[in-house]
Amino acid sequence: MIFHFQTGDVTFFDEDKEYFQKRLFPLKKLLGWESGDDDTVDVQVKIAKNKHHTGDKFESSVTILAPNGGKFHANVSADTIRKCVDMAQEKIKVQIAKFHGKKK
Repeated sequence: MIFHFQTGDVTFFDEDKEYFQKRLFPLKKLLGWESGDDDTVDVQVKIAKNKHHTGDKFESSVTILAPNGGKFHANVSADTIRKCVDMAQEKIKVQIAKFHGKKK
């Protein structure tokens, strides 16, 4: 999987990057044959702060593009960056399951 991060005005540490990769990498296995080789799945992550809410909230957009079919996307908002990736992972898992259900 090739990860692309856009962080805007968010302080994004290496630990955060590693956490995103650790949580999203298992989705490649769920994709099955659609994922192609190790370096063909494209993961685009955008993170920003939304200051319009009471207190700071992080907004994250995760898009996974599989070369052999499938585009999966999740927009989430949470108090921490790690909660964002956990929520995005769950949403994309559901999308992958629906995708495989339609293919059968």
